[in-house]
Order: sequence, then C-alpha cells, then structure tokens
Amino acid sequence: MINPKVMNIPNKKIIVAAIATVLIICAVGTAIVLSSDNSEKGLYQLDAKVSIVNMGQCSATPGVIMAIDQMYTDYYGEPVNDNLTIDDAKADSAFWNEYCVWSPMITEKSDGTFNVTINTAVNGNEVVNIPVCDTAVIMGTMYSETLYFLICAANNVEPYSAESFANENVKNYLNSTITGGMQYSYYEQYDVEYMLKCVNSSGYFDLGTNSTSTVDSEKLTQALQSANSRGNDGTVYFGSGRVINTSDIYNSSTGPCIKTGSYYAFFSPSTFSDIYSSIECMGLIMGFSHYVINEVIENIQLNLYKVYCSVQELTAGKTPEKAYWETYAGKAVNTTMAKNILDFLGFDSSLLDGAEHDTESLLKDNPSYLIFFTNDTRSMDEKMRTNT
Repeated sequence: MINPKVMNIPNKKIIVAAIATVLIICAVGTAIVLSSDNSEKGLYQLDAKVSIVNMGQCSATPGVIMAIDQMYTDYYGEPVNDNLTIDDAKADSAFWNEYCVWSPMITEKSDGTFNVTINTAVNGNEVVNIPVCDTAVIMGTMYSETLYFLICAANNVEPYSAESFANENVKNYLNSTITGGMQYSYYEQYDVEYMLKCVNSSGYFDLGTNSTSTVDSEKLTQALQSANSRGNDGTVYFGSGRVINTSDIYNSSTGPCIKTGSYYAFFSPSTFSDIYSSIECMGLIMGFSHYVINEVIENIQLNLYKVYCSVQELTAGKTPEKAYWETYAGKAVNTTMAKNILDFLGFDSSLLDGAEHDTESLLKDNPSYLIFFTNDTRSMDEKMRTNT
C-alpha cells in the first residue's frame, strides 16, 4: 500500500473538479420545473429557482464547496470575480476570521499517537487516543469523500475527474483503506463514483445500514476484525456522533472497537470551521502529511472566498430572499450546517425549522429558492406539490 506521507506534490486545482457535472444537474432540475405540465400548480407558482444537492456534501467534507458552488451558480449565475487568490482571502480579515479560523480537535503526542476530541450527542466531547491507522470502517460519505479528496491531493489529480478514477495510487489507496461500512447499495443508488470505481464490492464488508445509530454490534465486530486482518497498522471506525444519542447506541458503537483493539472517531460537524478540523483530524489519523492536508483546506477556503465576494457584491443593500430546503420526508431541513450554507449564500434561512410547511404557507412565505436532496426519490411534481 502507498504511504501518503511521502506525497507532498502541490495541487492547485483540487476543488474545481466536476463543475460541468454540477451544472448539468442544475440544468436538468431547472428544465423540469420550467417544462412541467403543472407549472401553474403547487410550488411552481412561486417561480422559484431550484437546486437538487448531494446531502453528503452538505456537511464537514471538502465536497461542501461543490454543493455551495452549485447552489451559487443555480441561483446567481457566474461568479463576479474568479481571479482571487488565497492571499486575497487571508488579507480580508472579515472573511478570514469568520469563515477560515478553526480549532484543531487533534494533537500529536511524543509517541506518535494522537489525542482526538470526539463528540457524541450522549456524552458530548471526550478525548480518545488513536495511532496512525491504515484501514477504516466508515459510516457516512463525509468520511469516505474526505479520504478521496486527500488522496487526490496527494497525487495531484482533480477529484471526480476521469484522471482520478484511473489513477492507480488513488484506486489502490481507497480500495485497501475503506474496508467496509455503510450499505454499498447506497453508493450504487446515488452513483458515488469514487466508491464505485475505486472500492471493490467483493472485498467490502457491508454493515447493512446507513446510520451509525442502527449498526448491529456483532456485524461491526466482524467488520473491524476483517479490517484488522487486511491492514498492517490500526483500524479506525468513523461515524456520526450526532446520532449516538443514547448510552446503548454509544456502547454498541464503541464496544466492538474495544473488543477488537480498534479505534473510533465520531464527529458532529456544524460549521465551516468544523470542516477544516475534521479534514485535519482524519488526514492525520490516516497518515497524510500536513502539506497535503493544508492544500485541501486552502482550496476550500479560496473557493469559499470567491463565492463570498460575489454574494457580497450581488446582495449589498438588499433584503435577503427566503430559501426553503426540504428533506425527502417532506419536512424542512433543520441542521446548523444547512443554515450556515444558506446564510453564507445571502439567504434568509428562517424556514429551516424541521417542521412541515403546507403549500399555502409556503406560497405566502414566497421563498425565491427551493432546495431538495439527490436522495429524494419523489418526482419533481411531487416535490412541487401539484396535487394540492
């Protein structure tokens, strides 16, 4: 297996990949809204702009900038200034202090291991000791996508490019490192390319669920044992701490790790700062150099700055327009990260309250922007409530 520590090749183009794909998704979504036979019914009456975004990229992953870029382009169009640099971003203290400063949740000890501050809903923050690991069982695309961006940076290839999927170092790293976790069928259903093209399903230990809260402890034990047998160093279990909200779930998540001599790291990200600290933490645990980690983080910061400057210029002196973001269950999204994204993009996020909003109230609230997730299997007409 390759050693990411020796890969310090500069990469100045890491986050700009897949924009063409993003724009295609945007165009399709808009075309559906404009061409519907029910264009005078339901939420079509709002004449709002629409985005269909990847839920996994609306969290503490490098891919968040792809979701933000898509949402900006869907609503505003082309960026005002695409020639800004990271030095420009650092010089803008208002932007930098609000969106680019973070507190590490990992510290290196003299013995080469790390003290990591993890977070769960049931226990809050706690410190665990983790060595550098070379295999991982992963619950959530946030974690797998972070590793994908890191290994792409280490090999100087663009994420989501054909070059990245053909790169043997990228493929070998992901296939040997991500040994199991959430349902492989999820990657197939939502065409998670880096998993489908780099991680063989035949050697992947499928835990049969997509939530840390519902993982069977016996299956997790087996998955960790399988990972340990494939690696030379330690195995770490990555999962969402937000859903570990009872002692039973906590014990069933940590017990198998203790039993098998593995490690666990649970994150509950909710801010842009959490994105950087999560990338740094995962990167160090999995053996990436500080140089590669900083490359990934600075590319996110630069792309955020380009969007920030455009939004500031386009919305100056205007009252923020309302946006409504709905889950596949028909309720408003209610996460801090989603609200932060909308606020960053210049919208009024007050409708993101987790409640059901009937068609009449939404028509009255008159949001100018509607957002849905790619894992929402409802037709566009169903999302736009043409039956009411």
